[in-house]
Amino acid sequence: MPLHPGVSRSITAAATAVLLALTLAGCTSGPRGGADRLPGPVPGDITFAATETAPNAPAIDAKLVDGTTVDGDDLWGERPAVLQFITSWCTRCDEQQGVIAGIARDYGDALTVVLVAGDPADGADDLLEHLDELGVDQPVIHDPDLRIWRSYAVDEPPMTALIDADGRLVKLWPGGADETKLRAELDRIIQRG
Repeated sequence: MPLHPGVSRSITAAATAVLLALTLAGCTSGPRGGADRLPGPVPGDITFAATETAPNAPAIDAKLVDGTTVDGDDLWGERPAVLQFITSWCTRCDEQQGVIAGIARDYGDALTVVLVAGDPADGADDLLEHLDELGVDQPVIHDPDLRIWRSYAVDEPPMTALIDADGRLVKLWPGGADETKLRAELDRIIQRG
């Protein structure tokens, strides 16, 4: 027995709503590299050592790839930060992503790890696609005009910058940080309790 046309339309509308909800359910975490990737509260058993002789880090006023505005207070106001300067075409950057991901995982909420993508040719969609291919879990600043890159004297990627919780530029690693040396610096300024 055929359904009444009104009932048929209601079933079709309900099925469409269910399919749409299922499709969107896989997208609830927001775009890769957005504000949802910033660390949570600093663990209570963590303290930070200052690097008295280091200069102040250059200021940052930028947007993450999801459009969230961030500045130095957001990134290193409560904890140290590692900035990793990258582009989508840099194979050395891709190779270092495993090191950066390991640092982010091992230090957790005691540290902010953020990528600063700076190729003017990288559109936001291309950049997000590349980050998805790499499985990047860190927040990402899109710096297409290279304003932040210039303030940190980045000539070519990768470059790693370590900033302490007081906003001092502890170290720059042109060519990207050596994992052992980066961990040694982090262990010096992040003390577990």
